[in-house]
Amino acid sequence: MQQDPSSAVDAVRSFAEAWRQVRTRFLADNPALDGVESLLRAVRSERTMPREGRSSSGIEYTVHGAGCRMTDENGQTLDIDIVLDLATGEHVEAFDAWRIRWFLDPDAGTPAVADKIEAACQDLARARALREVPAQHGRWFALTGQ
Repeated sequence: MQQDPSSAVDAVRSFAEAWRQVRTRFLADNPALDGVESLLRAVRSERTMPREGRSSSGIEYTVHGAGCRMTDENGQTLDIDIVLDLATGEHVEAFDAWRIRWFLDPDAGTPAVADKIEAACQDLARARALREVPAQHGRWFALTGQ
């Protein structure tokens, strides 16, 4: 569980940095993978990886419906989905405000908190620190450069 950041923008930045670090470590531990989508493929169709596991650097993962949940050795848990980007037709590793709120504290938060986090995501997307992903349902965001 993370400490509460001082603002919604700080919360989003905290989530994004944690995701970058966890993703980088997990992929370094699994060189045959190039992202969450290839993890899903390895679990579901290729059956070369179990649905739940732990990487050599200690990242625990669980594949679920549209994505996966990863937890580092400090208990930071991040949930990422694969979302179809309607603008490009590509599948993207994406997150929404609820996933960030849950990362901050799984037992706290209200719709108002999620609304503030979503607004912060939009601000960071306008500043090109994140990318907004046009999707069929919900408002999704992704890290830049992926």
